[in-house]
Amino acid sequence: MESKKTFGEYIRERRKELGMTQKEFSEKLYVTESAVSKWERGMSYPDITLLLDICAALDVTEHELLTASVDTQKRSAERMAEKYRRLTRGFCVFMCIILGGVLLGFGIAAIVSRDLWFLPIAAASVMIAASLTLLPFLLARRAEWEPYKWAVSLAGMVGSVELLILLCCLRSGSMEWFPMVALCVLFGSSLLMLPVFLRQVPLPESLQRCKASLYTGTQSVLLLLMLTACLAQGSSGMKQWPVVMFSVILALNVLFLPLSLCQFPLPGGVRRHKALTYFSVNTVLLLVLLALTTKEWFFPMSLPIALAGLVLPWGLMGVIRYLPVNGWFRASACCAWTGLWSWVFPWVVDNILLLGGWPNSTPYRLRLPVDFSQWEDARTVGWNIFLLVLIVLGVLAAGLAVVGVLRRRKRAG
Repeated sequence: MESKKTFGEYIRERRKELGMTQKEFSEKLYVTESAVSKWERGMSYPDITLLLDICAALDVTEHELLTASVDTQKRSAERMAEKYRRLTRGFCVFMCIILGGVLLGFGIAAIVSRDLWFLPIAAASVMIAASLTLLPFLLARRAEWEPYKWAVSLAGMVGSVELLILLCCLRSGSMEWFPMVALCVLFGSSLLMLPVFLRQVPLPESLQRCKASLYTGTQSVLLLLMLTACLAQGSSGMKQWPVVMFSVILALNVLFLPLSLCQFPLPGGVRRHKALTYFSVNTVLLLVLLALTTKEWFFPMSLPIALAGLVLPWGLMGVIRYLPVNGWFRASACCAWTGLWSWVFPWVVDNILLLGGWPNSTPYRLRLPVDFSQWEDARTVGWNIFLLVLIVLGVLAAGLAVVGVLRRRKRAG
């Protein structure tokens, strides 16, 4: 605390600024007038229990009273805050008058034209404008709503747009296109605005780290609903619904399922086998899609060819994820598996087609028809290059295996 004289002068000046006499000041503190006089003349300090009452009576902070000086920084901040509150209040009143005037004008137009649909449609339009201009400032005036003002405002705007579309559909007497348009608007809006919601809206602790998955999952559901509504508009659209849905679901799973498997809390068994889960889900979806598209050709040809094609990715996943050797041996096994599959797969496909009644005029042979002395015929060149690729894969597999052996010996030594 400053010296008694400085402290007393500060109390006297502040009291006079407020237009209080010593008697009025003493009455507020329930002390004698002489005690106040002693404080102001620097003869004594007030009791420490009176500090809060003195601050309230003089309208100062404890810091200002103890330092006997004006806290200009805080006073400036308070003035700016009060100025902002006045501007916000004035803006809200101004916008209410403007929007109310617009609504009143449309109401008069509805009465004059005898078309009462003008009024609800105008009200929905005004709600869209109010959601982006008036609502954020109204929410900012309440401390508990201020952190969520933009999330609530954007939600209000989207809801108002959906209401406007509904009213327009009712006005036109046709509700057939409402689901499609409403879902398109909701999908487009959430594509841009959902990140704001997920950042501002409080989520359970288990979902705090899953915002990206929640975003992609929500968008995926909305996309499927939007496609369903679009297909329902056509006379034969719903016949293609299963194929379109499974195609989209497969594509979404290929792209976004790894993200969900990494972010969402999973049971221990699933968490240790994320790659296996990913491959299993996409394999099932692929086979279902093939069953829907090929139908009568599914069991004799599509299914065996698809399973033969899946041998490569499944084998690579098994080698990388579950083969109990070091990385060099895994890389060697991947090269060997890729070369072996590339060599055998065409032969398997040829035999499946042959059993299904689709013989190949030039069947594939495991003994490749290569001729390194002939590089003019395009077909022979293709076989030559194919064999060279297989040889490169084999050499690479052998080289990686040798490095793996050397590394193991070095580590063991």
